[in-house]
Order: sequence, then C-alpha cells, then structure tokens
Amino acid sequence: MLSKLAYRNSCRSIKDYLIYLITVILSFSLVFSFNFIIFSKDILELSSSMRQFKTAVYFVSMIVLFVVGWLIHYTTKFMFVKRSKEFGTYLLLGIEKGKVAKLFLLENIFLGLIALVISFFLGIIFSNVMTFIIMSIFEMPYQVSLTVSIPAVMLTLLYFIFIYLFVLCVSYIRVRRMKIYDLLYLNKQNEKQISKKRRRIYLFVSSVIVGILSFVLCDSALQGEMPGLDLLISIIGFIFSIYGVTISVGDMLLSLVLCHPKLKYRKDHLFIVREFSSKVRTMGMTLGTLSLLTALTFLSINLSLMMKDAFEHQTNSSMPYDIIIDTIYSEVDESMAGKIDERDLFRKYDQYIKDHYDLTGKVDYNLYTMTTTTLANDLDDMGVLGYYKMDTYISLSDYNKLLRMRGDKPITLKENEYYVHGNQDIHKGIKEIVQKYKTLDINGYTLKNKGYTTIDYASGWGVGIPYLIIVPDQVVEGMPILDRIVAYNTKEETTEQFSIDMGKEVGVITLEGEYNGETYNYEVTPFKVKGAFLAENRTAFTMIAFSLLYLAFIFTAVVGTILAIQTLSDGTRHQYHYSLLRKLGVEKQSLYKTIRKQLFIYFALPIFYPILINIITTYSLNHLFGPILSTPTFWIFTVFFSTGLFLLIYLIYFLATYFSFKKNTLER
Repeated sequence: MLSKLAYRNSCRSIKDYLIYLITVILSFSLVFSFNFIIFSKDILELSSSMRQFKTAVYFVSMIVLFVVGWLIHYTTKFMFVKRSKEFGTYLLLGIEKGKVAKLFLLENIFLGLIALVISFFLGIIFSNVMTFIIMSIFEMPYQVSLTVSIPAVMLTLLYFIFIYLFVLCVSYIRVRRMKIYDLLYLNKQNEKQISKKRRRIYLFVSSVIVGILSFVLCDSALQGEMPGLDLLISIIGFIFSIYGVTISVGDMLLSLVLCHPKLKYRKDHLFIVREFSSKVRTMGMTLGTLSLLTALTFLSINLSLMMKDAFEHQTNSSMPYDIIIDTIYSEVDESMAGKIDERDLFRKYDQYIKDHYDLTGKVDYNLYTMTTTTLANDLDDMGVLGYYKMDTYISLSDYNKLLRMRGDKPITLKENEYYVHGNQDIHKGIKEIVQKYKTLDINGYTLKNKGYTTIDYASGWGVGIPYLIIVPDQVVEGMPILDRIVAYNTKEETTEQFSIDMGKEVGVITLEGEYNGETYNYEVTPFKVKGAFLAENRTAFTMIAFSLLYLAFIFTAVVGTILAIQTLSDGTRHQYHYSLLRKLGVEKQSLYKTIRKQLFIYFALPIFYPILINIITTYSLNHLFGPILSTPTFWIFTVFFSTGLFLLIYLIYFLATYFSFKKNTLER
C-alpha cells in the first residue's frame, strides 16, 4: 500500500520535482559518460600513458562524487521543506512517523531510478561526443557506437547507491526527528539577515577597489618570472572581492533606485529591486559561493581551451618533422667532443628509419656558434633570453632546406646580409636588437641586417636555442660546430611503438658525468619521434583538459540547482505578493513579465561579476600562455566560448525555474 502511494505521489509530483530531476539526470549522465571513457578499450590503447588518464578520472570522480552527493542532498532537503505541510497532515491523520519517512524515501528512490535510467541514455550520447573529441585529438577514426559498457554501468550504479544511501539516511533521520508543528510551519521559517545596509555599501566600495588592485597585481605577476606570492595575494583578493560585491550589490542597487524618483516609480522597478535586495540580504554568502564556483568554471574551461591551442601550436614548433636525430656532438663543449662516434650513430639510426619508413624528405645540417655573443649578451641583459647564452648560426642553404621540408617558402639573402628568426618569447628583445645592430661582424664578414621574424619558429631546429642567425653559406666556413642534426619526413605516420622499438634495438648513448667529485654514467636518447611526442602530449592534454571540463560541468550544475532551489523555496511569500498584485488589477501577462525580470536579475547576480573576472583574468593568463598560443588574440575566443557554454547549461535551469515559479505563484 505504501509503495503504491509513493509511486502515485511520484508520478503526480514530477513537475514539482523538475529541478531535482534535472540535477540528477545531468550529474549522473556526466558521471556515466566519464566512466564509459575510462573503460573504453579504444581510448586506453591510444598511447602507453592513457592509464594515467584513467587514474586522473578516478581521482576527479571522487571529488565529483562528494559534490553530487551534497547537491542531491541539498535538493532532497528542498523537496522535503516544500512538502513538509503534506507530511505534517499525514501525521495529524494518525500515520506513523516511520511510514511517512518511508513514503518520502520511496518517492525519492522512484524518481532517482527514473532519472538514472534517463541519465544512462543521455550518458551514452555524451560519451560518444567525448570519445569522438579524444579520438580526434589523437587523429584516429571513430564510429558512433550505442553499445553499453557493463563496467561503466556497474560503477555508475555503485556511485548512485552510495550517494542515495547517504542522502536517504539523512532524510529518514530528519523526518523521524520532526514534530507535527515543525512540519506544518517549516516552509514559513525566516532566513537571518547578516548585516546592516550602510555596512554593505561600504563593503561594496571596498570590494570593488580590492578587485581592481587584485587584477593589477595578477596582471603584473603573470608577466614576471617569479609570480608565486603576488599571484597568491591576487587570488585571495579576488575571492574577497567576489564575496563582498555579491553580498552588498543588492543594497547598492536599492539605494540607486531609491535616490532616483523617476526610476523608482517607473513600472515594477521598486517591487523587483525590493524583492531582490531582501533575498540578497538573507543569502549573500550563498550567492558569493555560487559566484566563486562560476568564476572557477570559467577558469577551468579557459585553461582547457588554452592548453589545447598551446599543444597544437607547440607540436608544430617542437616537432616540425617526423623524426629528428641530435648527435649531441659539439666542438664547443669539450665534455661532449669525442665521447661518441657520430658516423656510426648516424648510420645505425638512418638505416633503421629507412627499413621501417619511406622517406619524403631528409636534411642533414649543422648549427654553429662563435666566441663572441653580441645578440645573446643584449638579450640576456633584457632578461628575455633564458639559460642559453650563445649566438647560434645556420647557413642559408640549410635553413631553406628546413623551410622547404616543412612546406614554407624559402628566403633570399645577399652576400652581405643576415636574417634573424626567433621564437615569440624574445619577440620584443629581437625587435630592439635588430634596430640597434644594423650591421654585424661575423667570422670576418660585415653583414647588414635584412630583418627578423618570430612567426613559425621551430624549437625543434635546435634544442634550447631560442633564435637562429641565418647567414650566407661562406660565412659559416671554419666556424665551430655547436650541434649536428638530421631531420626526416616520412610517408607513413610515425608511432610511439616505433620510438620504443628503435631505442631498444639500436640503443641509446651512455655519457659520463661528474657531480660533487663523483663520476656517474647517464643515458641520453638522441632522437625524437613525432608519433611518440604526440602520444605523450596528447595524453597529458586529454588528462588535464577533460578533468577541468568535468569539474566545470559539475560546478555549473551546482550553481544552477542552488539558485533554482533558493528561488522556489520562498514560494509562500512570493505567492502572497503576486496575489496582492493580481488583486490590485495587474494583468497576468504583466506579472509574467515581472517574474521574468525578477528571475533574470537574480540569476544574473552570480555570473555578472565572474564574467568580468573571466575577461580580465584570461587577459592576464594570455601573458603566461601567449608565447605558446597560435595567435595573440586567442584568449578572446576562450572568453566567448566559456561564457557561451556556461550560459547554455545555465539557461536550462533558468527556464525550469521560471516555469516552476510561475506555476507556484500564479497558477495555484
């Protein structure tokens, strides 16, 4: 009998449980989709490091598990308060507390199971989308599959049981402890106001000032070499500013309206602002926490997007060719000279590569240096050079071969000209130096500068070398050789397994070093394979980016759910206020418009300031990521994308809240 009543109540209350259902469905569909990925054989076989991705998802899932558990508990508590009068009536009719508690638990189990089943179907769609994205990152083909992973289903079911056992036990204890009077008047309890109006205005002004100072400090910190302490202070400042602005903005808005009679008495402005400010006074800390979560959501999405772009851009820079062999030979460094047989080394690797791949291009080139370091000295003085403090030269013919093999257009130089190609990190320094040194004396030649570029510089041309000075071929004759490198392009795609096999079969270089008077041997792998480089970096990117996105989606669900619940929790008060307006002759369509305005302002509060912080912090992050991003303006795209993605999910909660709010206040 009790189960039939619970089932009937669940079916009749689905509209009232709309926010609850949306929360459970979105949460568990995301959990299931990530569980599906970590048990996917196709994903785990993409590289040898993908097992780390599985471990990372397990770790993030533990965080998400507690967040989702708290979120469902919060939602269940709201539904209990919403139906408290009904449960009090049951007790007045003589039904035992235990049976009322079981009735509430059974209703939640029925609705939870419905949401879980729907989340499985939605999770299959999400998992296919995410699998497609991961396979695209690894440039592997993928076909949509509607098959269900049994381990993923079982793990998600285990999470579901764990969360609901906790939530329902807490709810059961709550019902058993409640008295009839408490149940009948639970939804009429008032919230506490936490501070006075004048203090809040002072708080608003000081919080805005702290926010501005935090941005200035964050921006300067991310442009410096040691940003740790300044960055920490700016983060603390942003957190204080977020809470301060959110808590006090209601009174500031109310003061603004009250000080302008034309604004005050126009349409429904006074009613909306009064409602808004009273709500902010009673739950300012909650709204501040939601604003902080929103800011973290934006940051998570932006970091994942920047990492993706940086990865793609750095791939073209670090591995411009399919295979690179660096003999570690140097006439400058005596510790390297004579330690290896470069001809034998080249021959073995060269033969192994030819045995496994058809070559489409090969360049054997030298990098040179001089005892004089004109450009390097100036760049070092500017603090933009880093640890490598040598001018590095390459002949024009070798440089053009490298450009052609990468598909770029070669350059031309006259007999008395030189050209500089550097990376974006030293763009400003190179520009100043080129203007300073119109001519250079290089190896007995006086050369005029033809120009410079920092576009499409390949760090893979020489490890640790931030710039190359391109000179005519005759200038490098007799120069000390800094490094000897061979670059290959292959017809087939190189693989991670090829890199492993070549290291095992051909071997690596063993060198001798000295530290604190003790001699030791260490191994050096003198080759880089693009397939292995891509596999390693794609795994790292996938692991970090998808973990950040996982958290971002959950945080979005938290913000939307709590806002919806807090809005609907004042149903009795709102119903009374809107019924008065209706009796005063306000038409229903006007009331609908007022409701939309009220909800829009309320939902906009926790995201307006975080959107502003999103813009300024992403602009500051561009100082850090800028040199490794594809374009200087990529940060603008990340801001629009993260904001749009958040608002898309946020809109679902807004619409669900609007229809429930309208039903509770005007249609009853």
